[in-house]
Amino acid sequence: KKILIANQLGELTNIFRDTAEKPVLFYWMYAIAFALHIYFDFSGYCDMATGIALLFNVQLPANFNAPYKATNIIDFWKRWHITLTRFLTRYVYIPLGGNRKGTTRTYINILLVFLISGFWHGAGYTFLLWGLLHGIANVFTRVFMDAINKVPRWICWCFNFAFLNITWTIFRAES
Repeated sequence: KKILIANQLGELTNIFRDTAEKPVLFYWMYAIAFALHIYFDFSGYCDMATGIALLFNVQLPANFNAPYKATNIIDFWKRWHITLTRFLTRYVYIPLGGNRKGTTRTYINILLVFLISGFWHGAGYTFLLWGLLHGIANVFTRVFMDAINKVPRWICWCFNFAFLNITWTIFRAES
């Protein structure tokens, strides 16, 4: 995954970034190529870490569970970088009060956790914006979950995947 797929897609996204001519279709091709690059890169690293740990008879917790199958952002974060989500829940969200201090405070706590997640990925404002957008999407999904559950799953998946593509582009952006 890492060498044959992720690294090749990484080279492709670098070529996309250096292209002078940029029609709209270009941006979507770039976004999808980067989404696939980061997927296979992270999945490959998780597989390698799990395999190497098993050589030493150490079983690591699952850290990746088909996140692009998610139909909403909450489900995505239950599947992507599971150990980071668990860490931030245990050591940031719960100490902030979690969901025990009312709805408004729960949403503020979620936003703070995602801002911290953005900062954890990098100190640049693009990472903070990425974290903030994921926090807002998480809160939005929680607020409108009943209505979202009435929408066909394939539409939810398309919307979620488009959101992820847009935010991955911000995540990768230099400015």
